[in-house]
Amino acid sequence: MSIMGAVSRVERELKSERAAAEREAAKARGKTGGRPRIEPKKLEQARILYENSDQTAAEVCQTWEWERGLSSAILSRNEWG
Repeated sequence: MSIMGAVSRVERELKSERAAAEREAAKARGKTGGRPRIEPKKLEQARILYENSDQTAAEVCQTWEWERGLSSAILSRNEWG
């Protein structure tokens, strides 16, 4: 059992090292991870459209060609200001 645990630990470490190397290589190429930023002006316009129409958040995101996940993550919030 201890040999299997040691092999598993080595595999985890290798995977972590490869992931770190991939992130560094992407950074060197000018790539960043994560969701792209939305311009505040566009976000404000989408929020106004969402609040003043009968469209759902998903429909507003589709209008602006944003990912569907942004509908609940951004437009449905009451944290404007």
